[in-house]
Amino acid sequence: MDLVRYRTHLSAAGTAGSAPERLLALRSALGEVRGRPLEDLPGDGFKRAREELLAEVRETTAACVKTELECGETRSACDRVTRARVEWPESEHLLQLNVNALRALGEDGLIDPILSDWEKRTGRPVTHLLFPGATQGGGQGRDVTGPAPAQVKSRPRQLPAQPAELVGRQAEVDQIERAVLGRTPGRSRVAAIGGRQGVGKTFLAIRSAELVERHFPDGILYADLRGCGPGEPEEHGRVLARFLIDLGVSRLNPSMDGMVFAYRTELARRAVLLVLDNALDEDHVRPLLPGSGASAAIITSRRRLHGLSIREGAELVDVPLLDPEDSVELLRIRLGGDRARKALPFLPEVVEHCAGLPLALGITAARIADRPSQEIGDVVRELRQPGTRLRFLDLGSEDLNVRLSLDASVGQLTPLAVRLLWQLAIHPGPTASWEALRALEPADRVAVSDGFDNLIRMNLVDEPIPDRYSLHDLIRVYARELADRQDENQRAAVVDQMLHFLLHNAWACDRKLDPGRRLPIDPDDDAETVAPNGVADAMAWFEAEYPTLTAAVELAQERGLDRYTWLLSMTLVTFQWRTNRYLDALAFLPGALAAAAREAGPADVAMVHRMLAGTYRGLRNLGMAVRELRSAVRVSDDGQDIFSAAHGRYSLGVLLRESGVPAEALKHFTDALAAFEQLDDPLGQGAALNGIGNLHYDAGRLDEGLEHCRRSLALLDPTDDLNGRAYALFSLGRIRVAMEEHGAAVADFEGARDLYRVLIYQSREARTLIWLAEALNAANRAHEALDALQEARFLLERLGERDIDAAVERERRRW
Repeated sequence: MDLVRYRTHLSAAGTAGSAPERLLALRSALGEVRGRPLEDLPGDGFKRAREELLAEVRETTAACVKTELECGETRSACDRVTRARVEWPESEHLLQLNVNALRALGEDGLIDPILSDWEKRTGRPVTHLLFPGATQGGGQGRDVTGPAPAQVKSRPRQLPAQPAELVGRQAEVDQIERAVLGRTPGRSRVAAIGGRQGVGKTFLAIRSAELVERHFPDGILYADLRGCGPGEPEEHGRVLARFLIDLGVSRLNPSMDGMVFAYRTELARRAVLLVLDNALDEDHVRPLLPGSGASAAIITSRRRLHGLSIREGAELVDVPLLDPEDSVELLRIRLGGDRARKALPFLPEVVEHCAGLPLALGITAARIADRPSQEIGDVVRELRQPGTRLRFLDLGSEDLNVRLSLDASVGQLTPLAVRLLWQLAIHPGPTASWEALRALEPADRVAVSDGFDNLIRMNLVDEPIPDRYSLHDLIRVYARELADRQDENQRAAVVDQMLHFLLHNAWACDRKLDPGRRLPIDPDDDAETVAPNGVADAMAWFEAEYPTLTAAVELAQERGLDRYTWLLSMTLVTFQWRTNRYLDALAFLPGALAAAAREAGPADVAMVHRMLAGTYRGLRNLGMAVRELRSAVRVSDDGQDIFSAAHGRYSLGVLLRESGVPAEALKHFTDALAAFEQLDDPLGQGAALNGIGNLHYDAGRLDEGLEHCRRSLALLDPTDDLNGRAYALFSLGRIRVAMEEHGAAVADFEGARDLYRVLIYQSREARTLIWLAEALNAANRAHEALDALQEARFLLERLGERDIDAAVERERRRW
């Protein structure tokens, strides 16, 4: 470095009469600098001198860059300051000049990366550097860019381009319009759009902004806050700075509070619409919201921004999935006329597998459009397979990739929430109860609650009905992939927890429906088990959980879990019979029988045979029913199980009576009665006595029949066996009709009807009503008889009977 020549040029720059002359002198001064001055001279004195000279060169470089900008030589200024920042990376002054140079070149997209890098390295704020001429501190931070420009009122319009079609969102558009125009009572001019990834929140926000643009004459500001994506979220301070610049506000205190004050003051003077896209959470977007006045904001987020609703009075707009009709319409629009016609036979299946998600529908439409017409079926087959579905829904960019979109959402979750997500994916059935979800992590139920709040706020879990939770089909596919990455022992433990919970709850309810049934299920004091108050509660629980329970049986079969396979199937049988789901029972019980044969004892195997027999009886296949009962008796006898054999003989007696074999039926009833008396089992005794009474009725021995049925009812009355009591009353009513004791018959039938109602056993209630109508007619109570018959017909229709008259006649003859 020639220090004399350097300072001579520097002095000339200070006295130059014009910017070009000053620039020439500054460049000449810098031309005298070669490397680092005094580099090879040791000692503290030379070190201090070297540092002073380098600081002087740094300031000269900054002055040169500033003058180049002043002279319009922006590319040269940008190159010079970029090289200088390699030498002096900690200089905020040079960083400010770098920002100004990039802005002058129109390369604003490069500003944020260099600011982010500098902020990470130094830990110092950078937002103030976005304002021309604004720096903090003194010395090298002084203003070197000249006076700030005069404030100019601008009218920005920053909405990105979007497709023109908006399908199936009119209600949401109307809701947003009312909010931002101040027409929603009790709400501010802020609309917060929430919904899962790919549901079309951004498109809805932009389209809504276009539709209300005329109401905001001072413009529209837009920012992608990057709250959910592969990179870091946008800092609201930088967005504030950019918005202030776009609004023409340059003179302000560049602190955060100063920017918020200037921003809201400016918005209060204007009518500006803000579109704040992809917010991370409430705190991410709160400083960007307008205050009072005519300005408004539309926000989108994958989270549910309840905090904005509570504190800022925002209107929450939930964006649902598209229904099938709107999904087809969106596909037709995206495909165009000719291609849509050729794809028409495949559209229902496409809609089914995309499950109403606009992003998936759009990607699939693009896939179909790119392939020849004859290959549309191949495209749909790729979509059909769960193993390839997410790979299929990828067009190679971050915003057109369902998997990456889900990755971004899952990246915002806590570790527990991620674990709950994959656990829910392997939970059987379309929905799970809140109690079942808590059972996934029994050691810390408070943490489970927090984890599921996290999932719900991120719109990864739905609540289709109160306190029941589900996954969207594509999220379930994704979550199953997460589950597949877990250790098999861990997955197996989760499955066991789920099935254990369902089995104990199903058993608690089944015991309300059939108190006499015995299953080898030990109580679990640690399990959260439902406690139904009565039959109605138990039936309601089964109704709500039925799809889950049937899926649980299938899961147990698939994983070879014999104990759960047969026990879950058995707990379902009573409910299936009472709701006329005999075909469902027949689908599961053969598998239960095979599982019980491998895992359980003879008495349990015999019980499954009896349940199969009852199912065949409900399907009016008496031959198969008798065959199963004979097997049940044989297995029980071989195992020397008196209780099981007695139940088998009683049930066989019932079927033989219905099959017209009274003598053999009487023998089985009598043998069963003797066994139940030996076991001191009042429920079994009552059932057997009622069977013998019905045989006496069939044979016209009415007195003997009446006596046996009375003894049956006397044994059953003190018990919880409502079904047995109802059948005894029904049997007594028929005998009394035959004895022409019509008043007593009516009372018996009404008692039986009331018990069947409590049991929610509609087929038995319908049968009893038919006989009640006969007794009422015989008692000259025709109007009541007609009412009873109408009730019976209504119930038979609900049970799926097509020929109601034939069904009524069959019930009259059958019993």
